[in-house]
Amino acid sequence: MAASRLRPSFRTAAELENPPKLVRLSKGNTGPQLICFPSLVAISGPREYARFAASFRGRRDVTVLPEPGFVKGEYLPANIDAIVEMQAEAVLRCSGDKPFALVGRSSGGWIAHAVAQRLEQRGIATAAVVLLDTYLPRGEALPWIQTTLTGKMFEREKMFGAVDEARLTAMGAYMRLFMDWHPTPIAAPVLSVEATESFPTSAEGGSAASAPESSAWGPAHAAVNVPGDHFTMMEDHAALAAEAVQQWLTDRN
Repeated sequence: MAASRLRPSFRTAAELENPPKLVRLSKGNTGPQLICFPSLVAISGPREYARFAASFRGRRDVTVLPEPGFVKGEYLPANIDAIVEMQAEAVLRCSGDKPFALVGRSSGGWIAHAVAQRLEQRGIATAAVVLLDTYLPRGEALPWIQTTLTGKMFEREKMFGAVDEARLTAMGAYMRLFMDWHPTPIAAPVLSVEATESFPTSAEGGSAASAPESSAWGPAHAAVNVPGDHFTMMEDHAALAAEAVQQWLTDRN
Protein backbone atom coordinates (compact mmCIF):
# COMPACT_ATOMS: atom_id res chain seq x y z
CA MET A 1 0.00 0.00 0.00
CA ALA A 2 2.80 2.42 0.85
CA ALA A 3 4.71 1.69 -2.36
CA SER A 4 1.58 2.24 -4.45
CA ARG A 5 1.62 5.92 -3.46
CA LEU A 6 4.84 6.37 -5.44
CA ARG A 7 3.25 5.38 -8.75
CA PRO A 8 1.68 7.90 -11.16
CA SER A 9 -2.07 8.26 -10.78
CA PHE A 10 -5.06 9.74 -12.60
CA ARG A 11 -8.02 11.70 -11.28
CA THR A 12 -10.17 11.79 -14.43
CA ALA A 13 -10.72 9.30 -17.24
CA ALA A 14 -9.37 11.88 -19.70
CA GLU A 15 -5.94 11.60 -18.08
CA LEU A 16 -5.67 7.94 -19.11
CA GLU A 17 -4.05 7.92 -22.54
CA ASN A 18 -4.14 4.14 -22.86
CA PRO A 19 -6.89 2.66 -20.69
CA PRO A 20 -7.12 -1.14 -20.50
CA LYS A 21 -8.90 -2.64 -23.49
CA LEU A 22 -12.12 -4.55 -23.05
CA VAL A 23 -11.94 -8.29 -23.64
CA ARG A 24 -14.89 -10.05 -25.28
CA LEU A 25 -15.16 -13.65 -24.07
CA SER A 26 -18.58 -14.68 -25.32
CA LYS A 27 -21.22 -13.69 -27.86
CA GLY A 28 -24.94 -14.31 -27.78
CA ASN A 29 -28.31 -12.75 -28.50
CA THR A 30 -29.98 -12.97 -25.10
CA GLY A 31 -30.08 -9.90 -22.90
CA PRO A 32 -28.90 -8.51 -20.69
CA GLN A 33 -25.27 -8.76 -21.71
CA LEU A 34 -22.75 -9.35 -18.92
CA ILE A 35 -20.04 -6.74 -18.32
CA CYS A 36 -17.51 -8.09 -15.82
CA PHE A 37 -14.89 -6.64 -13.51
CA PRO A 38 -11.93 -8.77 -12.34
CA SER A 39 -10.88 -8.95 -8.71
CA LEU A 40 -8.40 -6.42 -7.36
CA VAL A 41 -5.65 -8.86 -6.38
CA ALA A 42 -2.25 -9.22 -8.02
CA ILE A 43 -3.25 -12.12 -10.29
CA SER A 44 -6.41 -10.43 -11.52
CA GLY A 45 -7.36 -10.18 -15.18
CA PRO A 46 -9.83 -11.28 -17.85
CA ARG A 47 -8.70 -14.91 -17.54
CA GLU A 48 -10.55 -15.13 -14.23
CA TYR A 49 -13.74 -15.25 -16.29
CA ALA A 50 -12.61 -17.66 -19.03
CA ARG A 51 -14.41 -20.78 -17.80
CA PHE A 52 -17.40 -18.81 -16.54
CA ALA A 53 -17.86 -17.07 -19.90
CA ALA A 54 -17.55 -20.32 -21.85
CA SER A 55 -20.95 -21.39 -20.53
CA PHE A 56 -22.59 -18.31 -22.06
CA ARG A 57 -21.30 -18.78 -25.61
CA GLY A 58 -24.18 -18.61 -28.01
CA ARG A 59 -26.43 -17.25 -25.25
CA ARG A 60 -25.12 -13.93 -23.91
CA ASP A 61 -22.38 -11.42 -24.62
CA VAL A 62 -19.75 -11.53 -21.87
CA THR A 63 -17.14 -8.77 -21.76
CA VAL A 64 -14.43 -8.06 -19.19
CA LEU A 65 -13.32 -4.52 -18.33
CA PRO A 66 -9.90 -4.78 -16.61
CA GLU A 67 -8.92 -2.22 -14.00
CA PRO A 68 -5.91 0.00 -14.83
CA GLY A 69 -2.59 -0.20 -13.04
CA PHE A 70 -1.79 -3.92 -13.18
CA VAL A 71 0.57 -3.52 -16.15
CA LYS A 72 3.88 -1.68 -15.94
CA GLY A 73 3.48 1.90 -17.14
CA GLU A 74 -0.26 2.11 -16.45
CA TYR A 75 -1.55 4.80 -14.10
CA LEU A 76 -3.39 3.93 -10.92
CA PRO A 77 -6.56 5.71 -9.79
CA ALA A 78 -5.94 8.52 -7.31
CA ASN A 79 -9.26 7.86 -5.57
CA ILE A 80 -12.41 5.77 -5.83
CA ASP A 81 -14.22 8.39 -7.91
CA ALA A 82 -11.52 8.14 -10.58
CA ILE A 83 -11.87 4.39 -11.11
CA VAL A 84 -15.67 4.37 -10.80
CA GLU A 85 -16.12 7.18 -13.32
CA MET A 86 -13.62 5.59 -15.72
CA GLN A 87 -15.37 2.22 -15.59
CA ALA A 88 -18.83 3.79 -15.82
CA GLU A 89 -17.80 5.42 -19.08
CA ALA A 90 -16.31 2.13 -20.26
CA VAL A 91 -19.59 0.34 -19.49
CA LEU A 92 -21.55 2.81 -21.60
CA ARG A 93 -19.15 2.43 -24.53
CA CYS A 94 -19.27 -1.36 -24.24
CA SER A 95 -23.03 -1.72 -23.85
CA GLY A 96 -24.16 0.64 -26.59
CA ASP A 97 -27.95 0.79 -26.48
CA LYS A 98 -28.39 -2.76 -25.18
CA PRO A 99 -29.36 -3.70 -21.60
CA PHE A 100 -26.50 -4.87 -19.39
CA ALA A 101 -25.81 -6.52 -16.06
CA LEU A 102 -22.61 -5.81 -14.12
CA VAL A 103 -20.64 -8.72 -12.68
CA GLY A 104 -17.81 -8.54 -10.16
CA ARG A 105 -15.69 -11.36 -8.86
CA SER A 106 -14.47 -11.09 -5.26
CA SER A 107 -13.25 -7.50 -4.70
CA GLY A 108 -14.26 -6.73 -8.28
CA GLY A 109 -17.78 -6.73 -6.86
CA TRP A 110 -16.95 -3.45 -5.15
CA ILE A 111 -16.32 -1.91 -8.57
CA ALA A 112 -19.47 -3.44 -10.08
CA HIS A 113 -21.69 -2.17 -7.29
CA ALA A 114 -20.12 1.29 -7.20
CA VAL A 115 -20.40 1.66 -10.99
CA ALA A 116 -24.08 0.64 -10.89
CA GLN A 117 -24.68 3.25 -8.21
CA ARG A 118 -22.87 5.93 -10.24
CA LEU A 119 -24.90 5.11 -13.35
CA GLU A 120 -28.14 5.25 -11.35
CA GLN A 121 -27.16 8.75 -10.23
CA ARG A 122 -26.96 9.64 -13.91
CA GLY A 123 -30.37 8.14 -14.63
CA ILE A 124 -29.00 5.01 -16.35
CA ALA A 125 -30.44 1.73 -15.12
CA THR A 126 -28.40 -1.43 -14.67
CA ALA A 127 -30.45 -4.56 -15.32
CA ALA A 128 -28.74 -6.41 -12.45
CA VAL A 129 -25.56 -6.67 -10.41
CA VAL A 130 -23.98 -10.08 -9.82
CA LEU A 131 -21.46 -10.47 -7.00
CA LEU A 132 -19.31 -13.60 -7.23
CA ASP A 133 -18.25 -14.39 -3.65
CA THR A 134 -17.80 -10.72 -2.77
CA TYR A 135 -17.09 -9.69 0.82
CA LEU A 136 -17.33 -6.20 2.25
CA PRO A 137 -13.96 -4.43 2.70
CA ARG A 138 -14.47 -3.98 6.43
CA GLY A 139 -16.14 -7.32 7.11
CA GLU A 140 -15.14 -9.16 10.29
CA ALA A 141 -13.86 -12.13 8.32
CA LEU A 142 -11.64 -10.08 6.01
CA PRO A 143 -8.29 -10.52 7.86
CA TRP A 144 -8.63 -14.30 7.63
CA ILE A 145 -9.84 -14.10 4.05
CA GLN A 146 -6.81 -12.02 3.07
CA THR A 147 -4.42 -14.53 4.63
CA THR A 148 -6.03 -17.38 2.73
CA LEU A 149 -6.24 -15.39 -0.51
CA THR A 150 -2.55 -14.55 -0.42
CA GLY A 151 -1.52 -18.18 -0.19
CA LYS A 152 -3.97 -19.27 -2.88
CA MET A 153 -2.92 -16.37 -5.10
CA PHE A 154 0.73 -17.38 -5.18
CA GLU A 155 -0.26 -21.01 -5.80
CA ARG A 156 -1.89 -19.79 -9.03
CA GLU A 157 1.03 -17.81 -10.45
CA LYS A 158 1.67 -20.46 -13.10
CA MET A 159 -1.95 -20.22 -14.22
CA PHE A 160 -2.37 -16.45 -14.28
CA GLY A 161 1.18 -15.17 -14.73
CA ALA A 162 4.01 -13.98 -12.53
CA VAL A 163 3.27 -11.47 -9.80
CA ASP A 164 5.59 -8.50 -10.30
CA GLU A 165 5.95 -5.12 -8.61
CA ALA A 166 3.33 -3.50 -10.85
CA ARG A 167 0.70 -6.08 -9.89
CA LEU A 168 1.59 -6.01 -6.19
CA THR A 169 1.49 -2.22 -5.93
CA ALA A 170 -1.74 -2.09 -7.95
CA MET A 171 -3.33 -4.51 -5.49
CA GLY A 172 -2.02 -2.37 -2.63
CA ALA A 173 -3.48 0.78 -4.18
CA TYR A 174 -6.96 -0.65 -4.64
CA MET A 175 -7.01 -2.20 -1.16
CA ARG A 176 -5.94 1.18 0.25
CA LEU A 177 -8.61 3.10 -1.67
CA PHE A 178 -11.44 0.75 -0.73
CA MET A 179 -10.35 0.21 2.87
CA ASP A 180 -13.17 2.35 4.26
CA TRP A 181 -15.64 1.97 1.39
CA HIS A 182 -19.16 0.82 2.07
CA PRO A 183 -21.79 0.24 -0.63
CA THR A 184 -24.67 2.63 -1.06
CA PRO A 185 -27.84 0.55 -1.61
CA ILE A 186 -28.95 0.53 -5.24
CA ALA A 187 -32.28 0.01 -6.96
CA ALA A 188 -30.96 -2.66 -9.33
CA PRO A 189 -31.53 -6.28 -8.29
CA VAL A 190 -28.41 -7.85 -6.78
CA LEU A 191 -27.45 -11.53 -6.81
CA SER A 192 -24.73 -12.86 -4.52
CA VAL A 193 -23.26 -16.11 -5.81
CA GLU A 194 -21.57 -17.63 -2.77
CA ALA A 195 -19.11 -20.52 -2.54
CA THR A 196 -20.32 -23.35 -0.31
CA GLU A 197 -16.80 -24.11 0.97
CA SER A 198 -16.10 -21.26 3.34
CA PHE A 199 -12.71 -20.00 4.44
CA PRO A 200 -10.96 -21.84 7.30
CA THR A 201 -11.70 -21.00 10.90
CA SER A 202 -9.43 -18.49 12.59
CA ALA A 203 -6.49 -19.40 14.80
CA GLU A 204 -8.49 -18.15 17.80
CA GLY A 205 -11.16 -20.71 17.05
CA GLY A 206 -13.66 -18.31 15.56
CA SER A 207 -16.21 -19.40 13.04
CA ALA A 208 -15.47 -19.68 9.35
CA ALA A 209 -16.02 -16.74 7.07
CA SER A 210 -19.61 -16.67 5.94
CA ALA A 211 -21.59 -15.06 3.17
CA PRO A 212 -21.43 -11.31 2.60
CA GLU A 213 -23.58 -9.05 4.75
CA SER A 214 -26.58 -9.11 2.44
CA SER A 215 -28.39 -6.05 3.80
CA ALA A 216 -25.57 -3.79 2.61
CA TRP A 217 -26.06 -4.42 -1.09
CA GLY A 218 -29.56 -3.06 -1.51
CA PRO A 219 -33.23 -3.94 -0.98
CA ALA A 220 -33.55 -6.19 -4.04
CA HIS A 221 -30.91 -8.73 -2.96
CA ALA A 222 -30.89 -12.48 -3.49
CA ALA A 223 -28.29 -15.16 -2.80
CA VAL A 224 -27.48 -18.57 -4.20
CA ASN A 225 -24.86 -21.14 -3.20
CA VAL A 226 -22.63 -22.94 -5.69
CA PRO A 227 -20.02 -25.70 -5.19
CA GLY A 228 -16.36 -24.91 -4.55
CA ASP A 229 -14.36 -22.40 -2.58
CA HIS A 230 -13.52 -18.77 -3.36
CA PHE A 231 -11.26 -19.85 -6.23
CA THR A 232 -12.57 -23.18 -7.48
CA MET A 233 -16.12 -21.86 -7.92
CA MET A 234 -14.73 -19.99 -10.94
CA GLU A 235 -12.40 -22.82 -11.98
CA ASP A 236 -13.56 -26.41 -11.59
CA HIS A 237 -17.17 -25.35 -10.85
CA ALA A 238 -17.40 -22.33 -13.16
CA ALA A 239 -20.12 -23.91 -15.32
CA LEU A 240 -22.37 -24.34 -12.28
CA ALA A 241 -21.75 -20.75 -11.18
CA ALA A 242 -22.61 -19.55 -14.68
CA GLU A 243 -25.77 -21.66 -14.77
CA ALA A 244 -26.89 -20.18 -11.44
CA VAL A 245 -26.50 -16.68 -12.89
CA GLN A 246 -28.19 -17.69 -16.14
CA GLN A 247 -31.18 -19.17 -14.30
CA TRP A 248 -31.59 -16.12 -12.05
CA LEU A 249 -31.47 -13.71 -15.00
CA THR A 250 -33.90 -15.87 -16.98
CA ASP A 251 -36.35 -16.07 -14.08
CA ARG A 252 -36.36 -12.27 -13.79
CA ASN A 253 -37.37 -11.78 -17.45
